[in-house]
Amino acid sequence: MAITGEVVKEYRERGFVVVREMFYPATAAQMIDHYMAMRAEGPKPGDFGGTSDQPDDPTHQYPRMIQMHNWDAASGEWATCPPLWEAVSALLDDTPKLIQTMLYFKPPGGRGQGLHQDEQYITIDPLIGVWVALDRSDRDVGQMVVVPGSHRSGLYPVEAADTSVSFVGAQTSLPAGSQVVGVDMDPGDALLFHGRTIHGSYANTTKDRWRRSFICHYIGEHSQRFDAASGTHVSHVKG
Repeated sequence: MAITGEVVKEYRERGFVVVREMFYPATAAQMIDHYMAMRAEGPKPGDFGGTSDQPDDPTHQYPRMIQMHNWDAASGEWATCPPLWEAVSALLDDTPKLIQTMLYFKPPGGRGQGLHQDEQYITIDPLIGVWVALDRSDRDVGQMVVVPGSHRSGLYPVEAADTSVSFVGAQTSLPAGSQVVGVDMDPGDALLFHGRTIHGSYANTTKDRWRRSFICHYIGEHSQRFDAASGTHVSHVKG
């Protein structure tokens, strides 16, 4: 999909856009093999399997990886490949800078993540997230869900999440009337979303399907750090 003026308009109005086959399905399969082998090697810097109050969550055996581009050449190449870089540049209307990579495994039975805004974690604006499906992502496996247009109203208050369903302990307090929309994606599809777009996921309810995803965050050369107002950063949630 070319990043046309209409695509940019959709992104600015809705706060997200889906680019089909950002990566070829064969590349998504290669990424799965790469990260599963890497995970089998043992712990990596920054691993996080979720809150400890749910010891049966299988995510503890397959913790999220973070900042792989700092020590894994393949991750850096995928995160800066030309089609992705060009899409991010067009949506930011600026020269991108990669600031984060992550790999979520979400095995069968794994918890989701409470709905949140990425700028409630990373206080730089504008910020753009890219979520690449490596497996088929649909409702049963806990697909990505978004709240269209939620990026236009700044940061919302944060609150404690229900950790029986969220592997992290904080989430956005959803505004009244929020429409939560699920996004079906095939391997290689990418969801690009504004740093203030509310998004998250629910549990993987299947017994035999994974929902692995490659995630990147970018800022622009002209992005600015800001101080989050009281009660709008995940660190403000008392645990």
